[in-house]
Amino acid sequence: MNNRRNTHPRYDVARPVSLLIGSNGCRVFCELKDMSLTGARLSSVPLRYMPQTFKILITGENVALPCKLRWIDGSEAGVQFTGNPDYNHNIYDQHQTTMSADDNAQS
Repeated sequence: MNNRRNTHPRYDVARPVSLLIGSNGCRVFCELKDMSLTGARLSSVPLRYMPQTFKILITGENVALPCKLRWIDGSEAGVQFTGNPDYNHNIYDQHQTTMSADDNAQS
């Protein structure tokens, strides 16, 4: 979209992220293309209909960014950040199971 109304400069990021959707933390994988202080552009969004609010979990970091949907066009979406980042976000909550090396060796 070339008709951007951003007041803050955007920075190319191009890294994988997960969208944490709903109270059970359903994860949807896509790519964070660029971001500014107030929002971001996502690509490869596999959902036709996005929820109005969700969190972006940056892969490799334990930070979740609360946001709301501003626009969606095909496989791209624009979001506005709505709160402070959660730097203590644990991607392994009670709804996700993790496998240890010992579990894997027994399989």
